[in-house]
Amino acid sequence: MSQNPVEEHPSLQQHSTAHKSLLPSEAVVDGEVEADDQSQIHGRFNSKRALWGFLVLCFSTGPTSGMSSAYASAAILSAANALGHQAGSNKPCSRRGTNISCLVKFGAGEIDYASYTLYLRAISRATEGVLAIFTAGIADFSDYRKTMMMSSIFLFGLLALPFAGLTAQNYSHLTALAVLYCCLTTVQGIYTVIEGSYIPIFMRSTGWFRTSVVGRSDASPEGKIWQKGVSVSVLALVSSNVGALVALIIGVILVYGRGSYVKVGYFNYLLAITIAGCITILFAIVGHWLLPNVQGKKLDRKRDALTLPLLNWVRLIRCAPRYSEAFKLCIGWVLWNTGYANHLTLVSALFLEVTGFSRSSGVYSVWSFTSVIFACTGSLTFMFLYPRLHLPVKSWAYGLLVINNICVVWGCLGISAHVPIGYKHQAEFWVEQVLFMSTSSALRAYNRAIYASLIPRHSEAQFFGLEITLDLATGWINPLVMGVIQDRTHNLRFPMIPNLLLMLVGLGFYGWVDMRHGIEQAKVPLVL
Repeated sequence: MSQNPVEEHPSLQQHSTAHKSLLPSEAVVDGEVEADDQSQIHGRFNSKRALWGFLVLCFSTGPTSGMSSAYASAAILSAANALGHQAGSNKPCSRRGTNISCLVKFGAGEIDYASYTLYLRAISRATEGVLAIFTAGIADFSDYRKTMMMSSIFLFGLLALPFAGLTAQNYSHLTALAVLYCCLTTVQGIYTVIEGSYIPIFMRSTGWFRTSVVGRSDASPEGKIWQKGVSVSVLALVSSNVGALVALIIGVILVYGRGSYVKVGYFNYLLAITIAGCITILFAIVGHWLLPNVQGKKLDRKRDALTLPLLNWVRLIRCAPRYSEAFKLCIGWVLWNTGYANHLTLVSALFLEVTGFSRSSGVYSVWSFTSVIFACTGSLTFMFLYPRLHLPVKSWAYGLLVINNICVVWGCLGISAHVPIGYKHQAEFWVEQVLFMSTSSALRAYNRAIYASLIPRHSEAQFFGLEITLDLATGWINPLVMGVIQDRTHNLRFPMIPNLLLMLVGLGFYGWVDMRHGIEQAKVPLVL
């Protein structure tokens, strides 16, 4: 392989040359200043203080993130089940069963109670994507990247505080829970984009884009950088998961300390969410003190801050052929992530149905806790095995995705009432949790590390925001489709079919990515 990526790709050479010819007298000076600035940035981020600051911030988001995904949705589902009625009568909804038929008010009409949470997810994912477009569009050009991330994390924690007061079993409090849940998911998109953009910055602090050796071996710069990216990515995920574990431990203590569902109900979930918000705010203050700021990329010309994000996205899409491998991986990542996240929603709802709303508060708290344990185990195992097993990079994705797909297929088998398996027994959920959560967490760490090696310098937030932005095309449509399917069938296994299709198509995109070619493409800066 050629040492110079521009020699291999004439189109890239023409673009790079054309850009430099615009300001020939300033090219050398700007390059020296930029190199100077980047050297200082890399020095700051190649320190234990910076890494600890980043990990503390990841930890701080874990409690509220874990509570919003596990307890907030469970509380809304439990409240909807308590307020709803059986179709064709005013009888209360069943508290336990494999297929519960329960209607609840939604707008001017009534929908299946499980569809209620699916529609909320569709709304929140859409608003999250819109906000991510703006965030990722300006973050790379702002000297306030850290401030933007910190503001979103503090707001994330603050939004969790009111949950403990929404304990009345009426539609007013159910609506308030729904609004807060949507706001939490929306704000989560901001810090997720910026947090992800820090991973390639840490990778470059160790010398990414050295051109002396390009061959793939564990001793090569490419191999070392991928190992560095995997380590930072895994540590970030583990820190967030440990934060979630702290909050979930509090949840378990509350459930078994204050009484079962019969006495307190899902109110334990609500109190745990509020406590998680306090933890988020407290540790965010510590992380803010430790993590250094990142200087923004300089604009070639003055632009309106309001139109800048939109213009940048249009130009980024036009650059898709130039960074084709990064776009392929991003699309595969989006498709998998959509199927993964929605599968978790369905399995959580199924677990509550099968174990019973009237007695599952304690069991669900333990199940949520062990879910994060297995996620941590999966990502840490991946970090340990990656540098020791000399496997092709893409083979990791294939193995992890196959196990993911098997777990979803298993749920689809239970669609028929005549099939005795398919998440109809509590034991099945525990086996699924071990396999699905461990491989999904490992795949998430893999995605962030490998994707970081395929994107150009100074465009970290733009490209990591691309993952959430593309989620607009699938992230909100899929829950909407699942909600309609659930509303018609009242069977939570039917909506698993769209998730399976998304994961299979995503697997095809992973296989389509050319890693070597993508790394060569990433050496050419993105000019917007």
